[in-house]
Amino acid sequence: MRFSLAGVVSLLLLLSAGTARACGGGYPTPGRWALDQKSYAEQSGMPFLSPGNDTRLNLLFLMMDADPKLRPKDDAVSKGDEKIDFYSSVLFSRPDFTDACRSAATARDGKDETVGAFADGEGTRCVSMDSGRRAFAAAVEAEPALSAEERRLLTAARDKIAPSCRGDKADAAALPASLTGIAPSAAAAQEFASYLSGADAFYEGDLDRALERFDKLATVRNAWLREAARYMIARALLNKAQIGAFANFDGTAEPNVTDRATLTAAQTAFQTYLNAYPTGRYAASAQGLLRRVYWLAADEDSLAAEYGRRIAQGSGAKTSLDSVDLAQEIDSKYLTAAKDHKSREPILLATQILMRLRSDGAETRFSAAELDAQAPAFAGREELFGFLKAARAYYADADFAATLQWLGPPVPGPSNYLAFSRETLRGQALMASGELPAAIEHWTKLRGTVSNPLWKEAVELGLAMSYERAGMANKVFLAETRLSSPRIRAILLRHTAGPILLRMAVADPRGSPAERRLARFLLLYKEATRGQYANFLRDFSPEGLAKDDAEAPQISDLPESAIFLSPAVNEPYKCPALRAVVAELAADPRSAHGLLCLGDFVRRSDFARFDAWRPAADELGGAKAIFPGEPFARGEVYQRLIADPKTKDDDRVYALYRAISCYAPAGGNACGGKDVEKAQRKAWFQMLKSRYGATQWARNLQYYW
Repeated sequence: MRFSLAGVVSLLLLLSAGTARACGGGYPTPGRWALDQKSYAEQSGMPFLSPGNDTRLNLLFLMMDADPKLRPKDDAVSKGDEKIDFYSSVLFSRPDFTDACRSAATARDGKDETVGAFADGEGTRCVSMDSGRRAFAAAVEAEPALSAEERRLLTAARDKIAPSCRGDKADAAALPASLTGIAPSAAAAQEFASYLSGADAFYEGDLDRALERFDKLATVRNAWLREAARYMIARALLNKAQIGAFANFDGTAEPNVTDRATLTAAQTAFQTYLNAYPTGRYAASAQGLLRRVYWLAADEDSLAAEYGRRIAQGSGAKTSLDSVDLAQEIDSKYLTAAKDHKSREPILLATQILMRLRSDGAETRFSAAELDAQAPAFAGREELFGFLKAARAYYADADFAATLQWLGPPVPGPSNYLAFSRETLRGQALMASGELPAAIEHWTKLRGTVSNPLWKEAVELGLAMSYERAGMANKVFLAETRLSSPRIRAILLRHTAGPILLRMAVADPRGSPAERRLARFLLLYKEATRGQYANFLRDFSPEGLAKDDAEAPQISDLPESAIFLSPAVNEPYKCPALRAVVAELAADPRSAHGLLCLGDFVRRSDFARFDAWRPAADELGGAKAIFPGEPFARGEVYQRLIADPKTKDDDRVYALYRAISCYAPAGGNACGGKDVEKAQRKAWFQMLKSRYGATQWARNLQYYW
C-alpha cells in the first residue's frame, strides 16, 4: 500500500491475514472501513490509538509523542495518487507506516554502524563480524607503535577469521600461524595479535578460551584494545550463558537459561563496561545486550525500566535500533510475555491496556477498578490516563456518556497522537450515541485543524459515516462539503449512492477520470440489474463509455466498461447486445428471453457476487442503500422461469441448464439467491434429461452437483 490521501493499497492485509471473500465469490472484500476496531486488525489498523491496532503501532504513536522527531514527515506518507482500488484498500497499513518511519530515520540519522542492539536474533556471535573487522582495521591503522608490516599482517589475519557461526569449535592453530612474522619483542603488535586470538575463539564458539584472552587485555596500553576487550568479555559471557537456552536458533519465545551464574556475570560485565565507558564505542550495543540479559533472566521489571529509559532518550539515543525496531523488540520480548501488567512505565502500560480492550470475539471485561489500580503509574501523565479511562468506557462498557465525560472539553488543533486519538474517540462516542448532528459538527471542525494526511482521512471517514447515517451522503460530494478522499467517495458511490448521486458523479468535473468511470459503471450496472430499464436507456452513452476508456485507467476491481458495448452473442442461446436486451425488458419486464440474456450478461461480467456483498452496518457503506431495487440474482430468475407454465420450452430448457450449472463444480451456489437443495437440482436434471433430452443443453450436462 502506498500512503496517500487518495489511494493506500494495503500491502498485505491481504498478505498475512488472508483476504475476506464475498459470498461464494472470487472478489476480495475491502478492508474494514470503520473507526471502531475492536478486534486485532492484523496488517491494517487506524492512525490513532486503538485497541484493534497492532501493539507495535500504538507503541510507535506513543513513542512519537514522546519524541516528535521520530514522526515521518507528511510528504513521506502522501503521494497524491488518484487510483481507486477499494477491493484491496484499507484506511491505514502498519507495514507502510513503519516503512515511512524507517525512511525518516535513515534520512535524519544516516546509517548507524553500532553493533549488537537487541532486536530479534541480535545477541548471536556472528552479528558483528563485518563491523568488528572494520573497527579492528581502524584501530590498527591508528596505533603509531605498529610498523607498516605489522599493520599488514594484523589486518590480513583479521580478514581470515571467517567462522561457520554454527557453534562448532574449529582448529585455532591457523590464526597464530599467520602471525609468525610479528616479533616477540613487538609489544603493541603482540597485544593486537592476542586480541585476534580471542576474537577468533569467540567467533568459533570457544568462549572459555575467548574469555581467557580478553581478560589479559584489560590493562594494555592501547585504549581501543582495553575498551573492546571489556566489551567482548561481556559478550562472551552472554553467549556462554545462553547455550542451550533455545530450542531453535534464537527463535523460542520463552528461553530457558540454566547457567544462571554466567548470566549474572554477563549482566555485571555489561554494567561494568557502561560505568567505565558511558559514551563508549560500544555503549549502545552494550545497553541493547543488557536488555537481552534481562529478557533471558525473565527480569520484567528491569526490562521494562530499561525500555522506559530508552523511549525517554528518543531520537537522541546512540543506537543501531530505529523506533520501529525498538517497538518490534518491546512487542516480542516484553508486551507479549508480561501478561500480568506489572509495568510501571506509562507508555508500556498504556499499550498493554489498549490490548486488553480488544474483544476478539469474546465479551471484553476490563473493569474500571482494574484500570484505577494503575493510576499511580500515570502520575504526571494524566491526559494519557484520562484517555485510557474514556477508551475503557467506550470499548468495554459501551457507555458513551462516560466516554465523553472522561475526555473532557475538545482540544482545538491536536498536535500529537494522543490528542488526536482523544478527538477521534469523541467523534466515535457522538456517533455511537446517535448524536449525529453533533458528530458532524465535531468532525467538520476537526477536519479543518489537521494537516497530517493520515489523520485527515480518518476524520473524513468519521464525517462520511455520520453523513451517511444521517441520510445526507450527498454532502460528501457537494462543493461546499466535499470530502477530499477519493477512496471514501468511491465506497459511498459503490454501496450507498442512488441514481441521482451517481449521475452527479458522472458529470462532476472535479472528480478524477477514474471516479467518473466508476460512477458510470455503477449507474448503468445497477439500472440494468435492478429493473430501472428506462433509466438505463436514457443514461446509456456509447460516447461516454468510450471517453472513460480513453481518459481513465481501468479499475482493477470492475469489469471493463466495454462490457456494456458488447455485441450480440452468437452462442446456441442467442442474445442481442445489452442495450437491445434492456429495451426488450423495458417493453416487457417479465420477458423470459430478456431475463435469461440479462442473466448471461451478469454471468459474463463476473461482478454479481461482489454486487451482492455489503459492508457491515458499522462500516462505511453499511447504511441502507439509496438505489432502488435489489441486487440481481440469476438463481432466482432461473427458478421462476422453470416454475412458470407460460415459459416457452426453448427458454425453460436453458433456464434448467443454467440453474443446475450454478452449482458447478463443487456444489456451491454461484448465482445468488436462496440455495437450492440437492434433491431439487436432481429433479431438474432428470427433467432436463427426460423432457429435453434431445437438446444440446441436456447432452452437455453430465452432473447436477
